[in-house]
Amino acid sequence: MLSAHAYTFRMKSRLAISLSWIAGYTNVITFIICGVVISHVTGNATHFGELTAELHFRQAGYFGYLIGTFFLGAVASAVMTEGAERRGFTSRYLLPIAVEALALTVLAIWVSWQAAPLNAFTWESGHRVSPVWITGVASFAMGLQNATITKISGAVVRTTHLTGIVTDLGLEGVQFLLWYRDKTRGRKWSTNSTSWSRRGRALRVSARHPSLQRIALLASIVGSFLFGVVAGTIAFRFFPAYALLAPVLFLLWIVFIDWTKPIAAVSELDLMSDPELAQYGLVKSLLPPELGICRLSYHRTDKLHHAPNFHAWAQRLPHAWRVVILCVTPQTHFDRESTESLKIAVRFLHDHGRRLVLAGVSPAQFKVLESFDLLNHLEAQDVSPDLEFAIARGMSLGRER
Repeated sequence: MLSAHAYTFRMKSRLAISLSWIAGYTNVITFIICGVVISHVTGNATHFGELTAELHFRQAGYFGYLIGTFFLGAVASAVMTEGAERRGFTSRYLLPIAVEALALTVLAIWVSWQAAPLNAFTWESGHRVSPVWITGVASFAMGLQNATITKISGAVVRTTHLTGIVTDLGLEGVQFLLWYRDKTRGRKWSTNSTSWSRRGRALRVSARHPSLQRIALLASIVGSFLFGVVAGTIAFRFFPAYALLAPVLFLLWIVFIDWTKPIAAVSELDLMSDPELAQYGLVKSLLPPELGICRLSYHRTDKLHHAPNFHAWAQRLPHAWRVVILCVTPQTHFDRESTESLKIAVRFLHDHGRRLVLAGVSPAQFKVLESFDLLNHLEAQDVSPDLEFAIARGMSLGRER
């Protein structure tokens, strides 16, 4: 799910690569029509300062307007995401992505009305749509997207400009080369099989190095942005009235996926009134205080939902809980990303002297978790099909600890 919280490197990469082409696409079409790059805040600030110094206040005001609309887009994203979080919405990012799709839809309609180059510095009434409105809406959409993706990825990636990305690419490239040199320092680079074998092992190990993964991500963002520029130019040349249809449809697809497959929440089990506990005759007084029980929940019990960020959930658990039981539902969808997040949570708890037990795991879910190597981080007894066995396992682990 692209608009969900990206909690693994794979999800952050897919998210950034998937959305950065929209920024390049929107940028180039706005540039062709109005001659202004709407997401280049640094350049617009430079123009603003230069024109102000030359006392060209009208033109300077225009670039200040672009900076302001980009800023308003970022503010709107923050208001929507934080408001959704405070109200407990299942997805914090559904509304910002939907608003961006709406803004680009308005922009697409205006472009279809005036599919010919305009002068952004003219305010005459001869145009059906003023270039000021076109660039303002586009700048707002880019500010909205940039802030939303920054929030989703935890400030790891940004998608509407390449200055910081190219800078990070250079820094990460040097870090990786220095690491590789340190790994191979002092070894003669002969052509014998031993030397080539050592170099091959170093390259295989480097595939898991954080700097190399970061380089691949940054390079992919640059490539995706450039793809959007090329695709937008071609689309506007041959289909000017429908050029912005592609990014609008893509964003609507993201909204559809987010709406149809939401993320479940994790909440502490009500030990006093939970019907499943009552079925087993268990009450709070019979359970030790160091045993905590949580359950994945979604307001539609019959609706398929994605697993949440397990690592973030594990970090918020009460310190008194030495053993944590997590109850899943048959509607919980596990994939590579969610399983990876679960493995990170297991390692986090283990590093703090705690254990995790899964309850309610169906045979199909067990096969998925097993295929993604979760059982290398959990013992087989820590995965149970029902809550009663999981509680027995948890109490046993609690006595051991």
